[in-house]
Amino acid sequence: MHIYEVMKSEGLRFGGHLVVAKNEENAKRMVADMLNTTQTAVFYRPTDFEVSDPIDPNNYREEMVIY
Repeated sequence: MHIYEVMKSEGLRFGGHLVVAKNEENAKRMVADMLNTTQTAVFYRPTDFEVSDPIDPNNYREEMVIY
């Protein structure tokens, strides 16, 4: 499993979502599914998002809150 930051690729921007997923496509799909269940005005597709490189938690020198 990897940690990814998933952000909207274009249009109305909002904060990124940190996701634990097996791969980038699953991370995008999970965010799209989550957003589609919480509202009905806009339908998101996984292709509407971009994903960061996997985040290695061992790269941080200090403890921190990730949200």
